[in-house]
Amino acid sequence: MMRFPPRLTWDLARVRIAQELFGASRYPWALRLDLAELRAHNEVTPPNGVNSTAEVSSRDSQALSRVRASSAPVVWIGGDAPLQHARIGHLARDIVNCGRTVFVEMDGTLLRRRIHEFRPVSRLYLVLPLNGLENAHDSHAQQTRNFRATMEALRTAKLSGFHICIETTIFPHSDKSELLKLAKFISTLDVDGWIHKRPPAAANHEAVSEALQSARDLIPSKHWRAFSALLDLTSTPTQPSFEKKRSANPVVEKVEKAPTREAREAHEEGLRAL
Repeated sequence: MMRFPPRLTWDLARVRIAQELFGASRYPWALRLDLAELRAHNEVTPPNGVNSTAEVSSRDSQALSRVRASSAPVVWIGGDAPLQHARIGHLARDIVNCGRTVFVEMDGTLLRRRIHEFRPVSRLYLVLPLNGLENAHDSHAQQTRNFRATMEALRTAKLSGFHICIETTIFPHSDKSELLKLAKFISTLDVDGWIHKRPPAAANHEAVSEALQSARDLIPSKHWRAFSALLDLTSTPTQPSFEKKRSANPVVEKVEKAPTREAREAHEEGLRAL
């Protein structure tokens, strides 16, 4: 059964309170880091595409500077294959040490070779893509046996003690029956969370938003459903202010209140444990 981390529940509840008092722009839900983007705005790419030690160190320093400058409790490392970053494990550890919950997007075909660089801690989630059952997933990945590689990576990570979050991309044309089958399959896996995201090329597409709202009902945990919606707010490149979205979009209104309910339930659970 998917269990949302109580510590993150409290962190999100504090953000909601801060947003009510001081505005969403000062207190975002999540900070998204694209390490390839940092490289593009950093130094000139070395010959033959080999990353120098100085470049890697500079990119790590720039990423950590962004983390420290942001109050976001969640840091999402995504974009173009984070596992291709030479020191991704060390960077994730440094961000966790800043008191943030870190989600790192993974390529299942690469994770087994790099997993030893990470440390299984409560604030680190490895994010594996799963976009349907075997045939549908491999077709989406445009790579045969990608599904099997992802399943092998998942088993390896869980045996090593890592938290795993499944990420599914929702398109306007996503097959509802395939998503239902995927939901049943995920319920048999030992995963800690499941979120849905929109394709980057259709960030503001109304049909995608409707498909996301419908597909999110398949996530068995209401806490992960709410968290998935919050992440969606941070993934859209151009958004109106948080206050305007509250009055214009009832889904956001519902999501905004979710951390408060979660915080109350986590508090009651904590009292029972004493």
